[in-house]
Amino acid sequence: MKTRLTIVSIGPGDPALLNSATADAIRAAGLLLLRTDHHPLVSWLGEQNIAWTSLDDAYEQCEDFDTLSAQIADRVWSLASGAKHPVYAVPDLLTDHTVDLLYARRPEGAEITVIPGFSYADFYLSRCRGVFPAGNVRIVSATELLTSFYDPGETVLVTEIDREILAGDLKVFLSALLDDEADTWLLQESGNPKKLPLFELDRQKKYDHMTALLLPAVDFMHRSRYTMRDLQAIMERLRAPDGCPWDKIQTHESLQPYMVEEAWESVIAMDEGDPDHMADELGDLLFQIVFHASIGKAFDEFTMDDVISHICAKMIQRHPHVFGSAHFGSSQEVADQWETIKRAETGSKTVSESLNDVSPALPSLKYAIKVNKKAMQQPAWRCDPEAPAERIRDLAEGFAASGGAFSDENMGSLLFLCTYLCHLKGRDAEIILHKTVDRFKKSFASLEKKGFFTEKSPESLTFPELCVYLKHVGEEIE
Repeated sequence: MKTRLTIVSIGPGDPALLNSATADAIRAAGLLLLRTDHHPLVSWLGEQNIAWTSLDDAYEQCEDFDTLSAQIADRVWSLASGAKHPVYAVPDLLTDHTVDLLYARRPEGAEITVIPGFSYADFYLSRCRGVFPAGNVRIVSATELLTSFYDPGETVLVTEIDREILAGDLKVFLSALLDDEADTWLLQESGNPKKLPLFELDRQKKYDHMTALLLPAVDFMHRSRYTMRDLQAIMERLRAPDGCPWDKIQTHESLQPYMVEEAWESVIAMDEGDPDHMADELGDLLFQIVFHASIGKAFDEFTMDDVISHICAKMIQRHPHVFGSAHFGSSQEVADQWETIKRAETGSKTVSESLNDVSPALPSLKYAIKVNKKAMQQPAWRCDPEAPAERIRDLAEGFAASGGAFSDENMGSLLFLCTYLCHLKGRDAEIILHKTVDRFKKSFASLEKKGFFTEKSPESLTFPELCVYLKHVGEEIE
């Protein structure tokens, strides 16, 4: 016999709020299953002489919510199989995770009928309608919210805060975007909203499946923590007709120097090891990306969603060992596959075609780095670092033997090989050279300040002597 399961919402438990279809389904049920009998409607069921079966014992057998929901779903299907008119009653069928899993784990041929009804989310929202602005309201269970996202710019009703430890986890989660003193509204069985600062969320006397929290929307002008959506809104405000005169006239071309500058400042912040400074500089870099996306949107070129979609699709495509069934045993195999996929994307079939994909418009050092990466597709170019080091020594000795006569070709080969050697050692020549120049500047400044340590002035030093002093003060700086 085909299993036909009916699911109903019993809301906050007031029988007067049950619609006639829900009440009729409950009375006609051959098997009435309650997710929990810790619910006010149980008294009415007793008065009506309606028998029910509770699934509360599953709560004691499971250590986490996902396991609990899966076990309840499986048990509902097991009990419903062969039963006459089985009905599963939950406080709110639109937010109950067990309902999701009843669909996901539905036996072949089984049917589900949902009777719309008054939910306890409706009950709570109607009780506190005066404390949140009109507009969309997101309704989500506490457990689900902890594994998804939260935008403080939208009103959210968080349901099923059924234990103190979950309330604590939720408080920590929300504290990433809300101040500790932020106003929230606690909702429990009575339905009357209680104003509550966020830091007191896990300090209540009672928690059960009827405990919920309303988080009214707060615009970014009244918060000290922000989201990506806030940044985009700020950008659009800056470029609005009555926005900032400077921001409104910028173009992709005019912003290029700032993109390079912010990227380098982010790298420097990473070297300093200061997380706050790093976050600050990465924010500046992110702002440049959002700026370009805003300009692209204004000229119907691309949007921020296009930027995000491109990189998401690229990462999924280039990581078949993560998002697909491929398996790689080493990071080198991953790198090889990465280049193979990139060649397929660009239509390049040979190494030389792949090399031609590298833009010659790049700065020379970055150009050399990317060409070397592409050349690694050729096995012969994956040599021991000693081989290019030996070639570098040969070129340097040739320069010395020639009495200083050195062609641009030889000098270029020397620079390219040094870049290649850095790449073989897993280092970025661009960053290494940049740090070396910074160190040279600091060493020279320090040398001038310490000129009294020698009888010679810095201006009278020979090159070998200058190198010795620079090395000495460089070691002190390190």
